[in-house]
Amino acid sequence: MQSTFLRVKGIIKKDDRYLLLKRWVDDRIPDPFVWEFIDAEVNHGEAPDDTVLRAINEQLSVEGKIEKIEYTWSSMLGDTHCVGIAYICSIAEADEANIVLSEEFGEWIWVTREEIPEYIENQYVLKDLEGKAL
Repeated sequence: MQSTFLRVKGIIKKDDRYLLLKRWVDDRIPDPFVWEFIDAEVNHGEAPDDTVLRAINEQLSVEGKIEKIEYTWSSMLGDTHCVGIAYICSIAEADEANIVLSEEFGEWIWVTREEIPEYIENQYVLKDLEGKAL
């Protein structure tokens, strides 16, 4: 059965730095955490803009603001088609001290654009970022 689903990515930017989250994926592997941006699947009937703001709130416990749509992507996983929208977002500087991660995340950090490949291992995400101004 073929299916398509929509995901959003929230790339939170502050000056020339980007917020990454360390998410737990599987305790049966040597390094059970991966670094990533805010990421969420769009629920049926939900607007993508609302999804990225909901994800920021659920994952960081602070309010986010959409600055712009940066890029879109599309990939196939078997017969499942994933379509995505990547947003550049921000959080209020005062809210940074109020970040409380949801239980699936271990920590968060700010990194420069040049440092992103040192943390994010997903080659699809790195390829999507190539040539993007961010």
